[in-house]
Amino acid sequence: MNNLVLASSSAEAAALEEVNNRLAEAGGTLGTLGKNLLSAASNAGGELAGGDQAKLVEFTETELQPLAAAFAQALSGATGKDAVVATLAAGHSARLAEAAKALEEQDAPARIIHAGARLQEAGAAFLDQATALVVPALAQNPAFTLSGILPERASAPAAAAPATGGCACGGHDEPGLSELDTRVIPHAIRHATIFGALEGLSSGKGILLIANHNPLPLLAQLEQRAAGKFAVDYVENGPETWKLSMVRN
Repeated sequence: MNNLVLASSSAEAAALEEVNNRLAEAGGTLGTLGKNLLSAASNAGGELAGGDQAKLVEFTETELQPLAAAFAQALSGATGKDAVVATLAAGHSARLAEAAKALEEQDAPARIIHAGARLQEAGAAFLDQATALVVPALAQNPAFTLSGILPERASAPAAAAPATGGCACGGHDEPGLSELDTRVIPHAIRHATIFGALEGLSSGKGILLIANHNPLPLLAQLEQRAAGKFAVDYVENGPETWKLSMVRN
């Protein structure tokens, strides 16, 4: 499938890259927060799920909903086929708000898991359609603009302390070390997706990064973006597959 999108100008091309990276980061964070919530709600009778539940709701309200609202606003006044895309964008904002509220209201582990899955589905649907339909519509129509469309990022909350009763050392056999296989992520958004996934981690939690090459450029970027915030260890060092434990300090 050819996912090439041509922008209407060089300025729009730069804005297009920025928007796609923001969406990829959001997808990575959404995936991590969803896994965190599922793990917390499934273990220890759900007693540790409250913090992860709140984080997923907060991320939806401060990142996903503002993005959806920004796209809907940018497409206001659209006509023809773009009017359908505008309606689609507006609908995502409402669905995200509804799903976030539903998750926030739950207190039983089984209901938290169900509501969390619904919110993840709503978030993933928004991000997929934003990437495949909304952003191309904005990029290809000279009547619209992607420049300046992105809402300001909310201040990142302080990393939570590791949950009691579990190892926070980031060891390679840590059950909570979820895999992130970069080989299936499109190259253009790979780093953004990884940074988003790392952003969703609490202190003491991590991911097992899987790559088909030694990700030295990624590690250099990570050091520039978040110096000293992550402990990185090679679990497997080639020659065909590289696996890295990446744990938030």
